[in-house]
Order: sequence, then C-alpha cells, then structure tokens
Amino acid sequence: MELQWLWMFAATLLTCYIFVSKVMRNLNGWYYDLKFKNKQYPLPPGDMGWPFIGNLWTFFKYFSSGRGETFINNIVHKFGRIGIYKTHLYGSPSIIVIAPAICKKVLIDEVTFKIGYPKAATELAKSKLLNSENGRFKRLVAAPIIGRNVLEMYLERIEDIVINKLEELSSMKHPVEFLMEMRKASFEFVIHIFLGSCDQSNVKKFGDLFNVMCIALFSLVPINVPGFAYNKALKVR
Repeated sequence: MELQWLWMFAATLLTCYIFVSKVMRNLNGWYYDLKFKNKQYPLPPGDMGWPFIGNLWTFFKYFSSGRGETFINNIVHKFGRIGIYKTHLYGSPSIIVIAPAICKKVLIDEVTFKIGYPKAATELAKSKLLNSENGRFKRLVAAPIIGRNVLEMYLERIEDIVINKLEELSSMKHPVEFLMEMRKASFEFVIHIFLGSCDQSNVKKFGDLFNVMCIALFSLVPINVPGFAYNKALKVR
C-alpha cells in the first residue's frame, strides 16, 4: 500500500511538472499568437514568459545586478541573431530590437513609434515633458548641454572626477563593485553640470535619493502604501 501511494505521489508530481513547464509556461505565447495571427505581419520569434508577469522577473534579475546584456544574449542564443524578438514586460506584449538598422528606424521615426513610459515613471515625474509630442522641445533643451563645444568644456572636469575615483578605488583594501563605483562617478558629473561645485556629502545625499527614485520608476504596479518603493519615491520627489 505504501509503495502504491509513493507511485501515486510521484505520478502527481510529474503531472504537475509537465503541466506547469509545458502548458502554463507557454500559455502566454499561445494567447498572443492567436490574438495577432490575423495581423499583416507575423510576430517575430521570442518568449512571452509566464501569464500576467511575462519575463519581468528575469528582466529585473539581470538588470538590477548590472547584467542587462545577459538578458538579451540569452534571447539571441535561444532564437538566433534575427535582430527582432517578442517578449512580455511590464504587463504588455513587447518587441526587442538589436539590429542597428531597425534600432535606427525606431529611434528616428517619432510618428510611428511613440515614446512610452511605465505608469510609475509618469506618476513620479508628473511632467508633460514625458509626452512624446514634446520631443522637439526636449531636443532644444538638451542641445545646450550635449553640443560638441559644451562637452569639450566639461572634458577636463570629467577627467578629474574619473582620476579621483580611480585613485580612491586603488587605495581601498577590499574588493569593490566597479560598475557601481563608475555609476557614482557618472552621477557626480551630472550633479556638477546642473548644480556646479558640490561637496561630497551633498553628492552622496542626492545619490541616495536618486537610487530610491530609480527603484520605483519601473515598478510594474505603483503601490502607494508605506513601506513600498513607490511610496518612498513619492516622498523623495
């Protein structure tokens, strides 16, 4: 009798595993394949992930650890270097493009490809500047700080910040996460552009507040409840 129950338990586990891995795991892909099958162009290869959450968990896992390229490389390795792939992120079916020609078209064709942001980002920014119709205005505003002549003016300051950061890191007696340290150096340079000279205590304070905002900017569901990232970001704003 015990052996019979053991076989039944093993069979149940195997059935559940097959159902989850073969049915539930592909349910999202089957749904969107049926939904868009009558469109003029077929969907590109790719993985739509799990129902409701799609590939968001995998996306966050790699990008939060600074290994975003691994997320893309896994897709390319699985489906080949096609240059365009389907996926599911932030509750919506999405397309990822990596081919230079396609990327160029997406970036310069503001009529066909509207700029969009996650709900949390639009709520936190609360600015019409996030609207795609203000693309021309954003370019005009950005021009004075990204022009070639202006960048040449900042080059010396960039060198100072990078050299100081590298000297600081070389004097440390413990391992450091190089990517995070370079992000701090980049943020210090941005602060220098917009605020002028700023002592390190203020740079660190701004950096900590900025990190709180970044964590909440790409939340799938902005939850305004104490303790959640979105609520903390609202206070920071």
